[in-house]
Amino acid sequence: MRILIAEDDEPVRELLNAFLSDLGHEVQAAENGTELMRLAVEKRPDLIITDMQMPEMRGDSMIAMIDMYPPLAGVPIIMVTGATDGDLFDAGIPPAVPVLRKPVDFDRLTAEIRKVALRLGEKS
Repeated sequence: MRILIAEDDEPVRELLNAFLSDLGHEVQAAENGTELMRLAVEKRPDLIITDMQMPEMRGDSMIAMIDMYPPLAGVPIIMVTGATDGDLFDAGIPPAVPVLRKPVDFDRLTAEIRKVALRLGEKS
């Protein structure tokens, strides 16, 4: 599966990248939403994993842009964040976007990725 990660915290970004790569996924990581959008248009990912609070473009803004851009609309998104419930509610994160809290629960992340893989008809 082609997975793009948007995470401004370098150790978390590297940890996610290594974990997902070890599972056999093709992973590219961006340090902000702007960079992720550029990569998403170029690479057409199967899944996007994003943080909420990032410089240049927050996760909620990036999700809105993806939904409005026809070639990316419908790409599954998983949010991994330290944002509060209030922040997420205020940002209007769609209910279809699973939200995982930091520190990352890798068992739960793996389960969410398996759900995406099943929807895409792939083996996880």
